[in-house]
Amino acid sequence: MKKRREAQSSALSFMDCICCGFGAVLLLFILTAKKQITQGDENASQAQAAGAALTAAISQAQAQQLALEPALAQTAPNSESSLQQLQTQQAELAKQIAAAREALDALQSTESTQQAAPIDRPSADQSYLSGLRLRGPRAVILLESSGSMLAENANTALDLIQSKAQSSSEKWARAKAAVRAVIAAIPKETQVAVFQMGEQTTPLSGTASAPYIDPYDNRALLQLLERLDQAQASGGANLAEALRTLQKLQTRPSSVLLIGDGLPTAPAPAPAAPRSRLTEIDRVQLFQRAMPLRPNAPFNTILLPFEGDPSAAGLFWQLSAQTAGVTLIPDNDWPQQ
Repeated sequence: MKKRREAQSSALSFMDCICCGFGAVLLLFILTAKKQITQGDENASQAQAAGAALTAAISQAQAQQLALEPALAQTAPNSESSLQQLQTQQAELAKQIAAAREALDALQSTESTQQAAPIDRPSADQSYLSGLRLRGPRAVILLESSGSMLAENANTALDLIQSKAQSSSEKWARAKAAVRAVIAAIPKETQVAVFQMGEQTTPLSGTASAPYIDPYDNRALLQLLERLDQAQASGGANLAEALRTLQKLQTRPSSVLLIGDGLPTAPAPAPAAPRSRLTEIDRVQLFQRAMPLRPNAPFNTILLPFEGDPSAAGLFWQLSAQTAGVTLIPDNDWPQQ
């Protein structure tokens, strides 16, 4: 019977080198990962490089594990020393692979959290926002997304819509910045739901069935801010439809904030007409029809400028007073974008 050959000592030396190199990569990660993650863009790139090195080391170690199997099979039963060394190497590789995977998961999780915080949590100007009655445990923000939110008068807004140049609208960018500033001021332990209020009302946060999120959950916050950046303004603003949407929520809001520029403009009276053809009386009637649908909670308003709604400020002030809310008409330099 042909005697199986014993594993060569050179194979064991090579495996020792692999294990030492793999351990060095792990040690480098442990000593530098925290510093890499918490410093700027340059260190974020270093963290990505560390993750790539860990991934490559895992793949290499797995390949060496597979290479050990033939060596184990070819080792003679009476070569106990060689067999034990190979088995020890195999067990050590398995431990190091598990440790590397755990370290890689921690690196990716921490890197994702640290990237969002500095950008996504702007500071709030308390001189404007301290008076808002955004009571917990659930606050709702309604962002009006009608075409009028693109400019301070109907003609300019219409030009921007027709030219598809919404990205150049300072007013629309200001409205989005106001949403971000308000979210930054929401206290911990208060959930928030953000809706885009056009002719239809759609959630920008969470899902249609579960729109409330924790604004201190960076993953949920980042998703909200991405949707906010992509939001477009067009058509009319149906306040009644927005309030009906709030009525349908499984958990009602404990406070509401509307960020808009005036009275509702939808549904338009027949025949359908753009905002410039709606009379002030039409818009006042749309507002009054929506009032029976308002939630039993403080109703706050931030009004941006628009020509043609002289009654808007007074009616929203009245609504805020009746519900223990606040109506704000901020200066043109708020919020800073």
